[in-house]
Amino acid sequence: MKRNKTLVFTLTLLVLALMVFSCSKKTTEPEIQTVATPTFTPPAGTYTSVQYVTISSATSGATIRYTTNGTEPTESSPQYTTPIVVNASVTLKAKAFRNGWNPSPVASASYNVSLMVGIAGGPYTMGDIRGVGYYWEHPSHPVTVNSFYISKSLVTQGEYQAIMGINPASGYGVGANYPVYNVSWYSALKYSNLRSMAEGLTPVYSIAGSTNPADWGVVPYAENATWDAVISNWNANGYRLPTEAEWELAARGGSNTPDYLYSGSDDIDAVAWYWGNNTPQGTKPVATKAPNSLGLYDMSGNILEWSWDWYDSAYYDTSPTDNPKGPDSGTHRSLRGGGWDYDAIDCRVSSRDFAKQWEISTGIGFRVVRSAL
Repeated sequence: MKRNKTLVFTLTLLVLALMVFSCSKKTTEPEIQTVATPTFTPPAGTYTSVQYVTISSATSGATIRYTTNGTEPTESSPQYTTPIVVNASVTLKAKAFRNGWNPSPVASASYNVSLMVGIAGGPYTMGDIRGVGYYWEHPSHPVTVNSFYISKSLVTQGEYQAIMGINPASGYGVGANYPVYNVSWYSALKYSNLRSMAEGLTPVYSIAGSTNPADWGVVPYAENATWDAVISNWNANGYRLPTEAEWELAARGGSNTPDYLYSGSDDIDAVAWYWGNNTPQGTKPVATKAPNSLGLYDMSGNILEWSWDWYDSAYYDTSPTDNPKGPDSGTHRSLRGGGWDYDAIDCRVSSRDFAKQWEISTGIGFRVVRSAL
């Protein structure tokens, strides 16, 4: 009897040991982990300049796949490797994968990128009509311009680098959403044609018989007769610099009513970065002051803007009324809008300035337009 009890006790211990071993084995088996959900930088939202969206996952070694057509990403979707250029309204979706792991949940971000504003053409009065301008803003005179599109913001450093492969800005505000500066008029021509070609548009500018900047050679750092003889195809649908008349109509909000001193207001602090409110000194990110009535930013202050026109202080005495495009020749190109290092009087909508077409400056940049055909 005692031997049977001992056997039962031994069997009981054996069963208990097996149960403990079984439970221990179950708790030490690794669970399949799930890849971290991707995140987008900058976040979803509405923007007035091209965005360069980066996608990341907190899971080391994960491969990110993405789509731009609203479908869920799969392992055969495009692989994210470099920032995605977003220059139109789009919804990005991303999913991260790693061998031996569960895929991440799908992440989604919608971007509303509106870069251009349509300006209805028509007549307006150009020049100083408030009686506070310089003689080169007189006489005020009637002009009529055709309809066109103009960029909401100055060309940014991010936009410029994406097209040109370099960022010339240094020391006076650097970042993807800061306006580009240290850009000559010649460089603005090259950018315009390259961007047109990148977006499948017809380039506007022709130099030495070619619209392809690859044929133009190095951008000149001094006056260059070949580049000065550039031909503008006004019937092309690509990007170009605005004429002075187009720029001023846009800065005025499309008409002379109301007749603001600055683009969008008589209160310069509301709409412009200029010498009086710009601390520390230098450019500021685009679209950080209020826009004018057309939704255009920084047309007063922040940075001077190249126009197409040759500059002539007496041009308004003889300017044609129909789509004026400046004198046929000259020694300087016109600048508009004032800048971060300018006094308030020089940031008015009718104010004019000039520079050599090969010059660069920490206070000079540009915005682009397209003809409405």
